[in-house]
Amino acid sequence: MAKDYYEVLGVARNATKEEIKKAYRSLAHKYHPDKGGNEARFKEINEAYQILSDERARAQFDQFGSVFEGAGARSQAGFEWPGGFRMDFGEGGFAPGDARGFADFDFSDVFEDFLGGGRARRGTGDRGRDLRAALEISFEESVMGAKKEIAVMRISRCGRCAGSGAEPGTKMKTCPTCEGKGNIQKTQRTFLGSFTSVSACPECLGVGKRPETPCAQCRGRGAEQKTEQLEVFVPRGIREGEVLKITGKGDASVAGKAPGDLYIEIRVLPHRVFRRQGDDIVMAYAVRMSQAILGDAAEVGTLDGAIRLKIPEGTQSGDILRVRGKGAWRASGYGRGDLLIEIRVEVPKRLSRRAKDTVRSLAEEGF
Repeated sequence: MAKDYYEVLGVARNATKEEIKKAYRSLAHKYHPDKGGNEARFKEINEAYQILSDERARAQFDQFGSVFEGAGARSQAGFEWPGGFRMDFGEGGFAPGDARGFADFDFSDVFEDFLGGGRARRGTGDRGRDLRAALEISFEESVMGAKKEIAVMRISRCGRCAGSGAEPGTKMKTCPTCEGKGNIQKTQRTFLGSFTSVSACPECLGVGKRPETPCAQCRGRGAEQKTEQLEVFVPRGIREGEVLKITGKGDASVAGKAPGDLYIEIRVLPHRVFRRQGDDIVMAYAVRMSQAILGDAAEVGTLDGAIRLKIPEGTQSGDILRVRGKGAWRASGYGRGDLLIEIRVEVPKRLSRRAKDTVRSLAEEGF
């Protein structure tokens, strides 16, 4: 008895392409063997979608209850673009002024396979996915550099099967879906001709082989998700928002290809005393009126420890005293900026009678 593909996907016979696609994605996610689903049911869902997503095949199914074997025949004339996309011309293909019922064809399905969505699906057969994380460091660590640890949840190679996906001691077999090719082709007819896209096989994820007995730990995927503690070397002089790349510490590839990379965005916590200005470090320093008027030498704390700072006679509030080579390390790693000390002359809120008399005497002198 012929299958009712509409019933397989659980959609009405007048369902739109978007409704069919939505139903397929939901069921494929639910019954995918790698997620513990029913393999036979998953294949049946794939078969139904292949028919109902193709206008010509769907029309034949609606009329005859089945699809003719030659329905998908295509002319070999045409050309192929990089990425497995092919456009065919010839018999039944495009002819000037001949749209033949394709006027309302939705090209989004075609272009999604080899532009946007197609890349995401084929990604399962390529290198692992890149990951992003954020790392908070102190102001001192951003200037001087540091060694930090970060916890990252990533897909890594299964420790039980060493990434093969097969239970230890068992063999691999040729994938029946793609017949060992690692990819499947999908062809759609348009008034421009035939569009053929090539994507990674959803059964073997582009490998071409499947385990006879899936690994009990990773269920045949060859990889598992776990939290890993990674050591990160923060270079001195790094700035807020800069990104560190750790090669090979993204998700592992479920197809056995190279793993992705980990990108770590640096977030620098504010300091109560210091702030950064390019490669220089700026700080405010309060001095007494007597120090500003007469000059003095004071001990000032910096990121490198305490230093002796000479306060010139007649220093004004807002003056900047520059200490060479005590700023942040430059991005090149050679040399440092300066420490800029902004002077703030403190005016006392309360004065003794004697102090007031002294100030009055100074006022009479023109101060």
